[in-house]
Amino acid sequence: MTVSCIGIDFGTTNTCVAINEGGKVRVLDIDPLATQPQLIRTLIYLPNRKESYFGKNAIDEYFDRGMEGRFFQSIKKLLPNPEFSGTSVFGIRLGVEALVARFLSELKKRIESQIGSISGIPIRMGKPARYSLDDEREALAVTRFLKALELAGFENITLVDEPTAAAQSSMSSHQENALVFVCDLGGGTSDFTLYRAKKSGAVETLAVHGVPVAGDSLDSDFFKNRLNEHFGANIKYTRPLAANVLELPTAIVKNLPKWHQHAFLKEKSTWNFILSLRNEIVNEKHRVGLENLISLVEENIGYKLHQEVERLKVALSSEPEAEFSFRSYPVAISFGVGAKPYNQMIEPSVEKIAQAALHTLQLANCDASSVEVLQFTGGTSKVPAIQARLRELFPTAKISEGEAFTAVASGLAGI
Repeated sequence: MTVSCIGIDFGTTNTCVAINEGGKVRVLDIDPLATQPQLIRTLIYLPNRKESYFGKNAIDEYFDRGMEGRFFQSIKKLLPNPEFSGTSVFGIRLGVEALVARFLSELKKRIESQIGSISGIPIRMGKPARYSLDDEREALAVTRFLKALELAGFENITLVDEPTAAAQSSMSSHQENALVFVCDLGGGTSDFTLYRAKKSGAVETLAVHGVPVAGDSLDSDFFKNRLNEHFGANIKYTRPLAANVLELPTAIVKNLPKWHQHAFLKEKSTWNFILSLRNEIVNEKHRVGLENLISLVEENIGYKLHQEVERLKVALSSEPEAEFSFRSYPVAISFGVGAKPYNQMIEPSVEKIAQAALHTLQLANCDASSVEVLQFTGGTSKVPAIQARLRELFPTAKISEGEAFTAVASGLAGI
């Protein structure tokens, strides 16, 4: 059957692809090695100059090869960052667009291995409602993304707001004239759509908005509260022949909780500075944190650490307390975490998400009490503190749970 449209949800954490065949939408199994083959983790592992691995294969190779090489995650979050233009990988300079294109090119190959050449087929590519709340950064992200798509060989591209696509995937299940608020909460962004259901599955979109705060932000909140000190954030040092006591540079401290920035702490100037601290540290009590920081960079353990932070987040979604335990010699960190203290740690991000939802209503000049259906999609929608906060904003709305990870791709292909 002829494919009339391809929908691609290029996500911060996962990527998903759906196709439209004769009016029927089907999600492709894009990563056969994964537990959920419809999802490919948005990961790139480069063990050397010649080899590249993606998705589940990237994770397996990364651990099998002793976590050596370069491992990139959350590359979508690099797009709006004007301070980051690229990185050196085994002596080759890769710009942001080229790095993202590496993953997209592999994605194109996997699509074509299943449905043949995609030349001439319209492609609807999802984008966050907002990569950034800063207009210049937002424009930069879109420009970079389009360039990456071009480098990867994609054609006939139409960018569609992800929350609009999420709404599209659900509209046929709601009664005519129902006022629906869709919360698409992923790894990098939280996106919202307010729409009114119309006849024959049509919708009247009233407002679309988003904020670059989501699952990764929750993990960063936890890192800042409980892990920063374990990785040297409180280090003080003196420079040779100087008397002033200095603190670890803000640029390094700010990047510790940002998983997508860990791979770049080994840039030559930053790495040399970190190593120099071994001879310049003031308080010996901070040496363990310094050695942990060096191991984080040198041993490339950022992804393994992130896995444990995510595991804790999932555990605390259903349990009153859980153990955080990370060991990767010489790093050894273990402590208990209660759900209540954890929720207090992530409160800043939860509140930013809630305020973005309220702003969406303001854009439509709509009152929360008028919303009849509150629909959740995206993996971060499963976090109890976020669901509870959003339910609190819409106390009279009926709750609807959409497909957590495939709704956007399906909506893109079905538009």
